[in-house]
Amino acid sequence: MSERSLLLVLLLVAAACRAEPKAPPAPPPPDPMVALPGDADLEAGLETVDVRTTGSELEFKLKNKTDSALYFAWSVEWYDRAGTRVAGSARAWHPVKLEAGAVVDCRVSMPTSDASSWRLRAVRPDSITLTQGVSR
Repeated sequence: MSERSLLLVLLLVAAACRAEPKAPPAPPPPDPMVALPGDADLEAGLETVDVRTTGSELEFKLKNKTDSALYFAWSVEWYDRAGTRVAGSARAWHPVKLEAGAVVDCRVSMPTSDASSWRLRAVRPDSITLTQGVSR
């Protein structure tokens, strides 16, 4: 076999042996017992007003306290009477664009009759928190 033929065979074998790039492993499913982080700076620019519960729903107005428009998603994290987080409670995210000083009406169902208190969570649209679960 000539040198050229040998080189060609080696190149073809090397090309055939290249492995296809593997996709990164899928992230593990979220643990519903772990609280989801909010964006503290974003949350500091928001205020809940006119809060009331009607039956099994929480209603409130969400106000932008800042001097600029905010783009975010909000959710409510629920707690029982003992202060334990209700599993999977902050999984339904609601996208919002809220101009400076503007107010938006919000309504969310309580996840269980055990839910007795709550905390607003807000994150930016590109936050990984938004992909860490589904509404339960």
